[in-house]
Amino acid sequence: MFPNINYKIYSCIGLLFSSSIIMAQVQVSEEPMHRNVFQNKYIRLLDVWLQPGDTTQFHIHSTPSLFVYFSNNTISSQIRGEEWVKDQSESGKAWYRSFSPGILVHRVCNLDTVPFHVNDIEILSSYDNKNLSGNKLLPFPLLFENEKAFAYRLTNSTIYRKIIEGRGPMVAELVTGDGIFFHDTKTKHEKEIKAGKYFYIEPGASFYFTSSAGEINMVIFEIK
Repeated sequence: MFPNINYKIYSCIGLLFSSSIIMAQVQVSEEPMHRNVFQNKYIRLLDVWLQPGDTTQFHIHSTPSLFVYFSNNTISSQIRGEEWVKDQSESGKAWYRSFSPGILVHRVCNLDTVPFHVNDIEILSSYDNKNLSGNKLLPFPLLFENEKAFAYRLTNSTIYRKIIEGRGPMVAELVTGDGIFFHDTKTKHEKEIKAGKYFYIEPGASFYFTSSAGEINMVIFEIK
């Protein structure tokens, strides 16, 4: 089905013939390769790593979710009952899917020779921001906006020292780059944000970002 790939990678497609895998069906938060690394009343953050040749179990997406790719990979996905579809992940790509009115039941295979890394942020609750800054945009380039969230892109040319306050809960996802710091103006503490990692920002926080040097690619999600 997928020519010119080695046996190790092709073997994950062979799992199609395993009845135990076909019958397996769990919520995405319970799928072993979707690690729950952070959860509160607003979000559940699933950190997903697939090694070359690995395939997830069939799992169910039924909660509005935000996604961001951290790696460039050749992957394939299969909706339950349908054929495999080959795709390419793009580092830094971010998107939203409501999974309403229909849920998604699928599995994913890494056809590449390098690990596949993506974050899935399930939105568990909206944020009551009536006493805060409302739905004004942050001073960063807007990637998209919908009924659940804002998404922004930060680069070395758009990150600058500007205090942000009175906002909803946020997740900063540093795709690439070094020397990015979060500065809390209330506590006077600072925290370095690492490439390939997430950083949760509490609602109502007062903060700004700085960058020491070099190219950065960071995505910020804000829950409405």
